[in-house]
Amino acid sequence: MNGRRHTGLALPALIFMLVVVTLLVGAMARLLSSQSATGNLNWLGTQAYWAAQSANQWAAHQIFAADACPTVPANFTINGFSISLSCTRTTYVEAGNNGALYEVQARATLGSSPAQPDYVSRSVEMVLDVY
Repeated sequence: MNGRRHTGLALPALIFMLVVVTLLVGAMARLLSSQSATGNLNWLGTQAYWAAQSANQWAAHQIFAADACPTVPANFTINGFSISLSCTRTTYVEAGNNGALYEVQARATLGSSPAQPDYVSRSVEMVLDVY
């Protein structure tokens, strides 16, 4: 050797770089996990919307067939979503003609409590004029 002492500057720099890279990998993993959960909730929300829309279409069919609010089955589910359906009938007379307005609201829910991380609920309303 030439009499110079090596101080080992590369080792602290290497440890620093390893810590920084490890923290970046951890942050990226958390971000990916969060985005995956958000995407899953968006997908469940879309499914809930279409389940509620399907329940409204079912109610419309029942209304046009019987000219009355439908009787909702006890455990009304569509693809795992619990469906609650409300219907109100209001009659009217216009220019001597009898008619009825039906206000129908369907709510599709997955999960039992909003505190659950995968709880989803969507509501769809419609008004039918039957004369």
